[in-house]
Amino acid sequence: KQWYQRRVRGAARKTELQEDFYSASLYFIMTIFCTVGFGNIAPWNASEQIFCVVVMLVGAFFYAIIFGSATNIIMRMGAQQSRFLDQQKDLELYASVNKFPLDLKNRMEDYFYYHWFNSKGIEHSEMMTDWPRTLKEDTCLFLHRILFAEWPVFNEASTGCRRALSSLVERHGFTPGDYIVHEEDCVDAVYFLVRGHLKILKDGDVIGILTMGDSFGEKWWPTVATGKAIADIQAMTYAEIEVLHHDDLRDILVKFPDYWSMWDQKLEITYELGGPGRTDMKIFDNLPQDLKIYVASERTPVHQEMTDNEESVNDEELLKTTLENVDRVAKFV
Repeated sequence: KQWYQRRVRGAARKTELQEDFYSASLYFIMTIFCTVGFGNIAPWNASEQIFCVVVMLVGAFFYAIIFGSATNIIMRMGAQQSRFLDQQKDLELYASVNKFPLDLKNRMEDYFYYHWFNSKGIEHSEMMTDWPRTLKEDTCLFLHRILFAEWPVFNEASTGCRRALSSLVERHGFTPGDYIVHEEDCVDAVYFLVRGHLKILKDGDVIGILTMGDSFGEKWWPTVATGKAIADIQAMTYAEIEVLHHDDLRDILVKFPDYWSMWDQKLEITYELGGPGRTDMKIFDNLPQDLKIYVASERTPVHQEMTDNEESVNDEELLKTTLENVDRVAKFV
């Protein structure tokens, strides 16, 4: 029995010594890695000294990597915060110098914080300035993926047409209370709501609500005059809108004539901002001759110098010449 008790006490003592050795080893390694080096645990012979030198070199290497990486992370965080504070001070100074009214100043600050939260101060146009065209198109297709996935007028277009459209579509963010369009504004774009809620105002009264997936504006056609907005469009919540301007759409329709029918058949405007009952929209039927004339004139502008002795041609000759130009351009394309 005594022998057994001595055996148990010896095993317990050995376990305690092993734990002490582990803790001492960890303490020794940490003093070296953190470059503290108290010296209370020191080598006694040559082999221990060589071992400590190797551990010191390894510790210095890891010390530089760990603390260098941590320093870079902190500096990047500080640089981003510094840029945010600089822009915030510039906005406050700008509002103070120009003495904007309080409500307008609050809207400016609200948009600044909203824009910074979504972009972190990075402008996509500046970022992609020197990028090749194909990389820009791939990036824009991803940025506007909701638009090209939800609206048939875009996702059913040809691949080349979608890539060209992606570079021309613009995304804009709006804060609650911002006006997207005022009444009597010239409607020069088609708007697609991808996030948020908008309200339609007429004489101060809400006459409709637009949600995600809705669109508003006016279908564009070259022979139809641009209309004026018949109502106000105001953001109820934080909203993001994809905008396709008529001028950009004209370039697309000139480069891709087959997209005319797609634009006519697949585009559904939730709210015709330019006003209902456009009688001249019947021009969309069966691709009329003036469309061909327009495409021909946009693709191959003809500059002819007419002298006083030259006689003007009649309408039939002009139409015949134009149709010939269209056929020639079609073969060339």
